[in-house]
Amino acid sequence: MSIYALSVIVATALLLIIGKWRKNKVVFRWGVASLVLMVITMGPAFIFGFMDGWTEGVSAR
Repeated sequence: MSIYALSVIVATALLLIIGKWRKNKVVFRWGVASLVLMVITMGPAFIFGFMDGWTEGVSAR
């Protein structure tokens, strides 16, 4: 896992937890925006990795 991916995950978790805990809507919205950024940037890599693993498993049979 790259440092970028790890930092986005940690930042998202912290923003969501702190925003919910302090009932701060601005911080919580930044956490939601970070979550959206994470899904947009890391989603395709996850999907393509899953498809590559699936084809490797099917071709191994």
